[in-house]
Amino acid sequence: MNQNQYFLDMKPKIVDSHCHLDFKDFSDDLDLVIKNAKSSEVEYLLSISIDFINFEKIYEIASKYKNIWCTTGVHPNNVPKRFTDNEIEKLMIILKKNLSKKKVVGVGETGLDFFRSSDNKNNQISYFDAHLYTAAKNDYPVIVHTREADVDTINCIDNSFKKYSTRGLIHCFSSTKELASKVLDNGFYISFSGIVTFKKASNLIDIVKYVPLDRILIETDAPYLAPEPFRGKRNEPSYVIHTLKKIAEIKKIKNDELAKITTENFFSLFTGT
Repeated sequence: MNQNQYFLDMKPKIVDSHCHLDFKDFSDDLDLVIKNAKSSEVEYLLSISIDFINFEKIYEIASKYKNIWCTTGVHPNNVPKRFTDNEIEKLMIILKKNLSKKKVVGVGETGLDFFRSSDNKNNQISYFDAHLYTAAKNDYPVIVHTREADVDTINCIDNSFKKYSTRGLIHCFSSTKELASKVLDNGFYISFSGIVTFKKASNLIDIVKYVPLDRILIETDAPYLAPEPFRGKRNEPSYVIHTLKKIAEIKKIKNDELAKITTENFFSLFTGT
């Protein structure tokens, strides 16, 4: 059975498009966490890679559960500060190798993060460009993390889209309308997390209003960023329902309608169906 068939054989419900099921936060009760998700009609989960060291653990989880998929990539905060001569070549070889595995459906999490420091800016950009290129050349979407790096993120995505027609999404969006506009122009999707439920999220609510329904995904980024009313606690995929309800309220549509739309958006991006 091919990868797309896994999706087609299932009745669409709700997707948590970005969580980290391999993190130690879930080491004691992962089965329960997945059961809780299903009980909340969160049927599909995408577990996101942040490095190569733990890729096999992520892949093992995805292989064990029919409703879970995974990605492969290196988070910008894990980009090495010292490069060997063939660092980028090695990176792309590993990405391509991991993408050949069943249940791996995307490249990332990659991107740029200058929040704490921009000392490693050039290496982050080199890694990001390599992820974008590899994703496009192998026809996979890329999952982008960006923090305090809007200008360079836009430049990298814009250049890659023009050269290679790279497709993907900005995950856990918490930036400006300008960034949203630029990536939407390049065919990217935008994924919203529990941040949209926070009391001081007025700017983000404006972005939700701006982004078309056919470009929206929802996520938890679990175990981080638990939505209200669980803020400050460990996040888990079942909680994505609170993000869905908030966005449905903002968009003035029914919860079930948004669930259907975001699930279809996920399939369209990650499977082309």
